[in-house]
Amino acid sequence: MDLKAKLVLNENKAKADEIHYYQMLIGSLLFLALASRPNITFVVIRLARFASNPSQDHLQAIKRVFGYLKGTITLGITYSLANQSPYLQGYYNANYASDVSITKSTTGYIFILAGGPII
Repeated sequence: MDLKAKLVLNENKAKADEIHYYQMLIGSLLFLALASRPNITFVVIRLARFASNPSQDHLQAIKRVFGYLKGTITLGITYSLANQSPYLQGYYNANYASDVSITKSTTGYIFILAGGPII
């Protein structure tokens, strides 16, 4: 996702078929994020906030995620104890009120074991 893009609420009312299409795309990305691509979880959850009234900017952001997925189809998560710490590692980050449209903070965490992220 373009980090410089500021996604804001849509001031106009989206058509019912546009909303349905957007929600279908979000659902597909949510499945991928949970099943095999945890690296897109943050952006998918962020885009899901606009599922009730998406704009063209939101749709462009989703298409950008699909483009990223197409370009990284051969990449994946591997787990190996070779040259990795045998201990569980955890990382955490927070950003206070970073989403200006709804004034909410963003937090995130990841745990790594055997060189790969775990849930």
